[in-house]
Amino acid sequence: MLQLRQNQSLQQRLTPQQVQYLKLLQLPIIALEQRIKSEIEENPMLEEASEEEEMQQGIDSASSTEPYEMTDAASAQDVEVPITTAEQLNAQEGKDAEANQKEADTSNEYSFEDYMNDDLEGFKSPTGSNSSNDDEREEMPHAASLSFTESLFAQVSLLNLPDRLRALAEEIIGSIDEDGYLRVPLEQIVSDAAVFYDEVYTMPEAEALLHRLQKLDPPGVAARDLRECLLVQLEVMPNHNPIREVAQHIISERFDDFVNKRYTALSRHFSREPHDLKPAIDLIQRLNPKPGAPSGALADSTKYITADFYLERTPDGKDFLITLNERGVPPLRVNAAYKDLVRKQQPEHGRALTPEAKDFIKKKFEAAKFFIMAIYQRRETMMRVMQSIVKHQRSFFDAGEKFLKPLIYKTIAEDIGMDISTICRVVNGKYCQTDHGVFELKYFFSEAIPTEGGEGEAVANKVVKNRIKDIIDAENGSDPLSDEKIVQLLNNEGFDVARRTVAKYREQMNIPVARLRRKLM
Repeated sequence: MLQLRQNQSLQQRLTPQQVQYLKLLQLPIIALEQRIKSEIEENPMLEEASEEEEMQQGIDSASSTEPYEMTDAASAQDVEVPITTAEQLNAQEGKDAEANQKEADTSNEYSFEDYMNDDLEGFKSPTGSNSSNDDEREEMPHAASLSFTESLFAQVSLLNLPDRLRALAEEIIGSIDEDGYLRVPLEQIVSDAAVFYDEVYTMPEAEALLHRLQKLDPPGVAARDLRECLLVQLEVMPNHNPIREVAQHIISERFDDFVNKRYTALSRHFSREPHDLKPAIDLIQRLNPKPGAPSGALADSTKYITADFYLERTPDGKDFLITLNERGVPPLRVNAAYKDLVRKQQPEHGRALTPEAKDFIKKKFEAAKFFIMAIYQRRETMMRVMQSIVKHQRSFFDAGEKFLKPLIYKTIAEDIGMDISTICRVVNGKYCQTDHGVFELKYFFSEAIPTEGGEGEAVANKVVKNRIKDIIDAENGSDPLSDEKIVQLLNNEGFDVARRTVAKYREQMNIPVARLRRKLM
């Protein structure tokens, strides 16, 4: 039997405007510039405003990049935030709704007349540019270069191979992985090439061809394992190198002892003193273990970091100025030309817009307004988060990395009255330029490590990591410190850490265990 029931429940739902704001919030400055350009291209109601027009409209375009002064007593809640565009929109909606009570079905959205009668006063983009008219934004030119695979194909064309062998060589090169190794069995490549090209290949000629390919630039490419890769690189060295022969014997005869740095076993096998083997071992360690990795002309173009914040001291050196980098973010406004064009199409001018045109204008007008509002809110949120970080990490910005304090997202969220997920969106992928270098905002957050048996002030785990690295860098290469000895040194300095903690931090910094750090002195 069918029954009708009513259920009452509470649900949290994000409006499209909130989703747009959250997406803009997680974008770094470069991605934000591209997003704004894309929005301007898609929405005819949105356009860039010139600096002259901004000044005529009474907009202080520098307000978006005006430095925020941080003092010991300052906090993120003390920031005086001007009326947001959301409040302006709500105020305007109230006026328009009161004048149009007859349209009750549109109480939650703008009517077409509301859009046309909206004077847009005060609704301009808060964003501005740090750059002057004399600044030129020129992109760094990138040198043209061949890819790794293309370079190998070009070298194969110079070997004067028969067509059948050139086809097999291309199959081999196509099977090389990103590190430059041939992980696919040569037998399988030969079998596939024989079927595809309808040719008969023997394994001896395939092995001979592979050996020729391994001597291409970079040498050792297409090797099937590290041992073969190193031997090929030693083979192509000049014959007059007397150390090369010793290195070849070490790799071919005692490769496992070399990898595990069992230098005593090596010296016993070759009946030499450890210091006599040092030149050969140093030669092997200078070889390239990943011939496919980019290097030189084949390397990828340099990646540059664009800081989202600039932190600098005030002239008196006591406080800090926080500047949000919006140099490439243009000031935005709603296109007034479209508004005038639509007004001329009203009935009093003898012409009227179609319902489709009205609906299009309403949607684009609303999208432009909320996009500008989202950019404004993004700026305010980022500044408040950065101010709170500076307040909690004041000792770091004053004295350097050794004075970094423990800090979690929850602390910042409670400080500025926002959700933890908002803090995560702000700090991920955003960078700050300071007197001590450029740091990702995530760097300022770390777990707490107790000191002095838990009675002293806790320190950030990054401080302990840096101390572990300093201890390992200063150790005796012939007798590296074990994790237990490092724990003892840290405990003597007041850091309450366990051996597993040291091992975890060491692995995070890609530092091998003690036996693999051993060096011949």
